Amino acid sequence: MQRLTVLLATIVAAAILVTPLSGQATVPTHYQLARPIPLSGIVQPQRGFPYGWTRKGQSPINHGVDFLNPTGTRVIAAADGTVYFAGGDHDRVFGPSPDFFGNLVIIQHDFAAPEGGAVYTLYGHLALITVQSGQRVKRGQKIGTVGQSGIALGYHLHFEVRVGNPDDYNAVRNPELWYAPQPRTGKVIGRMVDSNGGLAMGIRFTITTAVAVYPSWTYAAATMPFDPAYNENFVVGDLPAGCYRFRVRNNKGGYAYDDTFCLRAGETKVMQLQLKPF
Repeated sequence: MQRLTVLLATIVAAAILVTPLSGQATVPTHYQLARPIPLSGIVQPQRGFPYGWTRKGQSPINHGVDFLNPTGTRVIAAADGTVYFAGGDHDRVFGPSPDFFGNLVIIQHDFAAPEGGAVYTLYGHLALITVQSGQRVKRGQKIGTVGQSGIALGYHLHFEVRVGNPDDYNAVRNPELWYAPQPRTGKVIGRMVDSNGGLAMGIRFTITTAVAVYPSWTYAAATMPFDPAYNENFVVGDLPAGCYRFRVRNNKGGYAYDDTFCLRAGETKVMQLQLKPF
C-alpha cells in the first residue's frame, strides 16, 4: 500500500484547502489581477524559471514570473490602481542591487491582500515607460513596453506581486496565485514535504500526459515567501484540462512520488503530498 498522502481540493469561487489536521477550510482565491501582457502577446509565463527557482544556482532566485515577448510588446496594468513608482532603479533600489530591474513601474492597487496589506504589482526590464508616478491607471491600460533593461539577459517582462511594502524585495507572493488559469486550463497549488515532514525545497518534478511533459520545481529555499492561505512551495498554472501523472524521481532510478490526478477547465487543485525517502 502506498505510504504517500495526497490531499486534493477543488477551487471554484473559493479554495478548499485539505490538511490532515484541520480537515477542510475555505479560503479566498486571489484571482483579482489580469495578466500584464495583452492577449496579442505571449501570456504564458516562462515555465523553465518559475517563482522561487534559481536554475540550480545559475540565477538569482526568481521573486516573480517572466513573460518572454518581443521588444516593444505592450505591458498593461494588471488591475486599477495608482502608479507608486515609474522610472529607473539606479538611485532608488527595489531589488538586491541598483540597476537590477532597469526601467520599472510599480502600481498600488485598490484592494488589500486577504491577510491584510496593500497589494502592489511590479513590472521590470521595460524598454519604454508610458506612465508617471501618482497617475491613476485602469486595468488593461498600457504602462510601458517589453525590453531588456537592468540585468535581463533577453527580452521579457518581469512581473511581481508585493504585499505591504513595495520597496521590500522580500515582500513578494507568487504571481500565479493572483490571476486565473487561461481558458480550457487549470492550476495546481501544492505543498511538498520530505519523508520526515520537512519542506522539500528545490525538488524537480514532472507533470505528464501521454503526449506532454510539464517539468517544474519546488521553491529553492524555505525563506522564499509563500501565501499564508496555502503555505505552498510550488504552483503550476495553465495545465490543459485532462488527467496527469505527477512524479518525483529518487536517487535509485525509481520514484519518491508517483500518483495521478485529473484537472477540469477552470479548476484549481490544492495538493499536499509527502515524498518517500530518496
